[in-house]
Amino acid sequence: MKKYLFLLFGLFLIPNESVSQSNQTERRFDFKEIKKTLTAEISKVLKETGIPSISLALIKGDTIVWSEAFGYVNVKKQVPATKATIYNTGSNFKFVTATAIMQLAEAGKLDIDDPINGYLGEFAINDLSSDGTPVTFRHLLSHHSGLKGPFEIIPIWERKLPRTLEELTFEITSEEPPGKNFKYCNHCYGLAGLLIEKVSKMSYQDYIVKRILKPLKIESEGPVDPSPRMVEELALPYKLENNKSLPEYQSRFDLFPAGDIYLTPTEMAHFYIAQLNQGVYEGQSILNSTSIDEMQEAQFGSSYGLGIGVINNGNENYLQHAGEVPGFSTFFVSEKNSKRGVYIAANAGGTHKVLGIIANLALKLLNGDKQIKPLASLSKKEYKEIQLSAEVLKKYIGKYQIAPEFFINITQDGEQLYGQATGQNKFELFAYGKDKFFLKAVYAQVHFNAENSNITGLTFFQNGKTEGIKIE
Repeated sequence: MKKYLFLLFGLFLIPNESVSQSNQTERRFDFKEIKKTLTAEISKVLKETGIPSISLALIKGDTIVWSEAFGYVNVKKQVPATKATIYNTGSNFKFVTATAIMQLAEAGKLDIDDPINGYLGEFAINDLSSDGTPVTFRHLLSHHSGLKGPFEIIPIWERKLPRTLEELTFEITSEEPPGKNFKYCNHCYGLAGLLIEKVSKMSYQDYIVKRILKPLKIESEGPVDPSPRMVEELALPYKLENNKSLPEYQSRFDLFPAGDIYLTPTEMAHFYIAQLNQGVYEGQSILNSTSIDEMQEAQFGSSYGLGIGVINNGNENYLQHAGEVPGFSTFFVSEKNSKRGVYIAANAGGTHKVLGIIANLALKLLNGDKQIKPLASLSKKEYKEIQLSAEVLKKYIGKYQIAPEFFINITQDGEQLYGQATGQNKFELFAYGKDKFFLKAVYAQVHFNAENSNITGLTFFQNGKTEGIKIE
């Protein structure tokens, strides 16, 4: 089953074609061919899409076998990206936040099945504890909390401070009992960051730097609050319009533990190496193997572990996540058995699909795959919104079956049409033609199918197409 999650901090998608179809026979990868192929393909992608820069790190076992940067960190001044260029990680940092919680559990300072309100004190949230169904750490980290809450993006030059993690707790409420449904939850990771501070008696940044980054030989001076030296290495953020890059606002987020973090792809690769090698990086352990296995196990029957997407595809298990904040996108994918992976970043928002395609190509090359085809064009078609009356929109309302247990519900509020997939957030649909709609949050389209003027189904386009039949 395909899953599409429409998120601000990170589009986490699991299309079947996004993972490498390697066999279990060890094949020698051709290092020269990897460099040649990826350099040519990434250069083509930059030219076609307008993405200013792409930087990646390739992992094999306990080693980064290649890292490189392409394009520009400053388009106007034509400043080249380098391996030292720093990007916002977006939601890929959720795995690090979850790791910090697991470290505290190993130290006996919490149990991940403990109710979180027992640790929040005066900042306890409004969950369903009184009904006997409290939210636990496991619920938070696996996106099964049933909570809903706000988040805020503030352009730096507005000179306005984001709300604190403590202030966030007063606006979080319970939408449904925890453990019931997967619903991607950025504010849950804001709560996780606050809990790290409460339990460890350290600031979130100090804890992450001391307990995780330094043991991984990452000498970042400020992953949350970049130092003046780091700012000199920061990629500028951009957005894309008609396959051209335009400057984007530099922003801050109140939910920074969910993914408003600044590191290089090589630094993030150090962390992923530890995750692929039972918690060990260059002889230094950040977690024991039991905790690592638990994090990488799908929770509550979903395709998500504790901070990472978990995909089982035949004989191979994959870890995967994507990240996005305005001006930046990231993508990570790895094979658990072969311990091969790719982390990739770009200084353009909304480009996780592109990064995922490149990452999958890189993974195939790491596996020694010789049947490599050039990537198809990844340039995007722009859609112009048209207005449809409430009366016209009414005919699209209904329940559409995508798979036996996966549906998209189409609803209407006045002159706005909405879609909501099973276990996911509601998304807006904007018309651009007869029976044709597009999304603004991510690059995807929905076409409604009709027979004799009656709507009979829909086709969903995102990294391929998926058909759905109208059942209600």
